[in-house]
Amino acid sequence: MNDILKIALLFITVIAAGGLVLVFKTIPQKALKLLLSFSGAYILALCLFHLIPDVYFNIPDTHIAGWLIAGGFLLQIVLDFFSGGIEHGHIHTDQHHHGNHSHKFPTVMFAGLCVHGFIEGFPLMFGKAGDNLFAGILLHNLPISIALVTMIFLVTHSKKSVILPLIFFAAMTPLGAFAAYWFFPQNATDTTFGFYALAIVIGIFLHISTTILFESDQTHRFNLMKLLIIVIGVFAAYFIS
Repeated sequence: MNDILKIALLFITVIAAGGLVLVFKTIPQKALKLLLSFSGAYILALCLFHLIPDVYFNIPDTHIAGWLIAGGFLLQIVLDFFSGGIEHGHIHTDQHHHGNHSHKFPTVMFAGLCVHGFIEGFPLMFGKAGDNLFAGILLHNLPISIALVTMIFLVTHSKKSVILPLIFFAAMTPLGAFAAYWFFPQNATDTTFGFYALAIVIGIFLHISTTILFESDQTHRFNLMKLLIIVIGVFAAYFIS
């Protein structure tokens, strides 16, 4: 797929998903959880079936590949400290419920989320390194956008306060893609940097997907529908990507 088309679709998808919340005011939690389960299963399977083999095949030193993946995993743990885990669907509205600072924009959370989106864009314009990753980011951004708009709206009580942050977040992954391509143009043909960056994103994806899939719900009950969605997500990643 053409790089510019990929970037445009990523931007439009975030705006469209966040816009759903503005139109309907709320998204059913069951639907959001199932979407999260599908996206978590998809990106985990995407890593296992496609991205990890690609990285180990294209990075000569497998130890470097492993360290980069581990580094991405640890990086996401750090980002979670700032973002509150909104990347995997956590919406914290404690301040809203307790009535404290209810109109204060969640700046730290938003900053952590934007750094996450920016880094994810690094491999996108480096040929094969970014091709399989594209679908994972596209799907992954759907629940994030919904959660982001929901959280900002609950905290600020204003639709206008959502629009600029949503546009800014939508631009983060495209900006990351353009920045990486700009600073490493010599690798545009051999994609060496692309696979290094992809290894870091794999680590980020592994943290997010495993958190989504393995954290229990409040009742700790077995959910047949969730299991079915996870299986569909795994097969979708195997056959479509």
